[in-house]
Amino acid sequence: MRRWLVRILAGLLVVAVAVGLAFREQVGHVYGYVFPGGIVDEATDRTSGPAPTTEGPPLPRVEDDAGPTSDEPPALSLRLLAEVELPSALVDPPGPGPVLVSTLEGLVHEVDLDDGTADVVLDLRDRVSTGGERGLLGMALAPDGDRLYLDFTDTGGDTRIVSLPVEDGRPVGGPDDLVVHLEIGQPYRNHNGGHLAFGPDGALWIGVGDGGSANDPAGVSRDPALLLGKMLRVVPDPAGGVLAPDTNPAWDGRPEVWAIGLRNPWRYSFDRETNRLWIADVGQNAVEEVSVVDPSADRVDLGWDRLEGTRPFEGEPGPDLTDPVVEYTHDDGCSVTGGYVYRGEAIPALYGWYLFGDYCGGWIRAVPADRPDAEPRELAADLGPVISFAELGDGEVLVLTPEGISAIEER
Repeated sequence: MRRWLVRILAGLLVVAVAVGLAFREQVGHVYGYVFPGGIVDEATDRTSGPAPTTEGPPLPRVEDDAGPTSDEPPALSLRLLAEVELPSALVDPPGPGPVLVSTLEGLVHEVDLDDGTADVVLDLRDRVSTGGERGLLGMALAPDGDRLYLDFTDTGGDTRIVSLPVEDGRPVGGPDDLVVHLEIGQPYRNHNGGHLAFGPDGALWIGVGDGGSANDPAGVSRDPALLLGKMLRVVPDPAGGVLAPDTNPAWDGRPEVWAIGLRNPWRYSFDRETNRLWIADVGQNAVEEVSVVDPSADRVDLGWDRLEGTRPFEGEPGPDLTDPVVEYTHDDGCSVTGGYVYRGEAIPALYGWYLFGDYCGGWIRAVPADRPDAEPRELAADLGPVISFAELGDGEVLVLTPEGISAIEER
């Protein structure tokens, strides 16, 4: 009897191990393996070394905000301007003419927003890994429009930030001509961040996710010695690499770090009138959030993984965390998409309202830029996934959905 009991227990143990391994494998296919086991150290080894420091530029200063021109923003609708499958980012070169639109699969299109035509001007598909949260995720033009910067996950799944020169609004060269500025090892398959934005100071601000899995298992978002889970502020060297401004906060870690405590920043923007920085950070299982920060502030800590939104998550929150101004639960969506404070002229009643969306909720909401903790107003619904927003040179805001590029219009 005892022998049979031992056999039964041994059989159950084998089944339990098999189920556990199968679960781990399945989770790995979706999120990357959730058990660190040195994987963060390996990713750090694949990351560029600390950047040399350089003088300046000064951090942006916040200007006064006159507030929205209307107490209530108008209802909005979308009008499709150009069909581009799975667009990820859009930049507007100086002067009249087409815009540049990147796609998650690794293409950059030159798009005429007047007639909707789109021509491929750069093909990086053989350099980009896709699926899940990977792909060609972000794009930014240098302030003078002479270089195009791109953020993508390479074929090994790590983040690469590269650039090409631009002439007449088009990138010059191909995959073999890419200048590499920064490499960030990614321990898992998700939470890559990927957005790029040049600030009013002329520096390149880089949003980096916490490297993925779930719950920040290795605590990287709070470690200033690592680039994961951070907002970086750098000066790119056109010949390659980056420089770290000596005006960055002193974190006693990587000199490129401007802020810590990010989970997966999916779009952030500077208000072109006030210079305030709006950061949308995707939540874990419960809360999505948007924070507004003064870019001249010292040592900004956006809270993850001590907090998810304003809810305690792991460990002691501490006294110096930046609370979000907007938060909502997963009853309303699942993945926030940050937008812009509208400063265009086409919709006067929208002026001074910050627009944001949700990938799952399929809506666009707004808060007044001078009172960002006010109750958000829903301006459009049933849009399908809101992938991203883009701002044109004249302040008009566009919306990127899986079908393409759309203008916003008053309904």
